[in-house]
Amino acid sequence: MSLQITANSYHLRFLADEDRIVIAVDLSPEHELAMLLTRRLTRNLLAALAKMMSDRGPAAAVAKDPVTAAANPVLRDTILDFEHSQSVATAVAEGHMRNETREKPPAVPPRLVREVKIVPKPDSGLALIFGTGKQVLALEIAPDRIHMVIETFVQMAERAGWDLPPMASWLDPAKTTVVTAPAKSLN
Repeated sequence: MSLQITANSYHLRFLADEDRIVIAVDLSPEHELAMLLTRRLTRNLLAALAKMMSDRGPAAAVAKDPVTAAANPVLRDTILDFEHSQSVATAVAEGHMRNETREKPPAVPPRLVREVKIVPKPDSGLALIFGTGKQVLALEIAPDRIHMVIETFVQMAERAGWDLPPMASWLDPAKTTVVTAPAKSLN
């Protein structure tokens, strides 16, 4: 049986006993199509998405500007960090990005994703096409939601306890703000 689905929304959860991330889309109110992602495939997907975001948009324009060419990596990463933070904050505020505990029975047994294709769209969006050999799931991602997709995969990998290497400095999940205590003076 071959199954091909195109969707705009998806759900992620972690299967600890298989050490896999499940990506699922609703087929009906009672069933879903679920596919399994390995740690390696998730790492490669995140690296490819991070590179794609670095190579386009305002950050890419900064990198191509000869005046800022000397400082472009820092400036590009600063812009990307801002874009990423703003996009994720907006998605959380609008309720598009949230932790879910739901689990529907799959319509067919979940299969391991063997390949992921990233297809850029003319509107600056993209399609993520997950293939198992017998199942194909195409996720249509709007341009303003690409950072949200990246963040959902990063967060799920963190929850899974996967120690993925940093994909880009602007996407480093270990990045934290260090607050130092005010200096005390002794008289």
